[in-house]
Amino acid sequence: MDNPGTRIPVHSRSMSITTYLTGDDSIMVEGVLKDDRLARTFSLTTGDGIEPGTVHHFTVRLIIKGPGLVIDEVEVDMDHVPREDCLRTRESLKPLVGQAIAPGFTGWVKKNLGCARGCTHLNALVISMASAAVQGFWSARTSRREDLRGATKGMSQKFLIDTCWVWRAEGPRAAELASLLNGAPFEE
Repeated sequence: MDNPGTRIPVHSRSMSITTYLTGDDSIMVEGVLKDDRLARTFSLTTGDGIEPGTVHHFTVRLIIKGPGLVIDEVEVDMDHVPREDCLRTRESLKPLVGQAIAPGFTGWVKKNLGCARGCTHLNALVISMASAAVQGFWSARTSRREDLRGATKGMSQKFLIDTCWVWRAEGPRAAELASLLNGAPFEE
């Protein structure tokens, strides 16, 4: 690693994602992405100096219906963009409506909304929002005092399986969850 005393900060990205309970089995996930230029830079096209400041400031809101985690509504605010043309990508997330946040979601976003079809920064935010939506949905469901069967009603038993090492199909947590739900192991 280099000497920390020689580092000069030039860029900062922050993301925050909050989930709200909006209905009986719906949540709103709100994601905010902010990029800040921390040092004076120069335009690649004109050579003009660009002072430090905000480059991107976006907010994406998704209304997600459970238990299938299907995106029902999409709203995009672009409070700050580097170029006016960027504002034309606000509608690029509309194809998310009807998509389920499930295995393969990240690949679907990259394939269908990536490259020249949209905004890489909006897509990065949406991909981060997907895993937060799963966590937020569980928090919303378990904010009501329910047993495991009530909390998982309408959901596939595979919902958590292979989402991370702890929930790997052959691991003890998957077996424990299967046992609690129906005494049978998860299907492969």
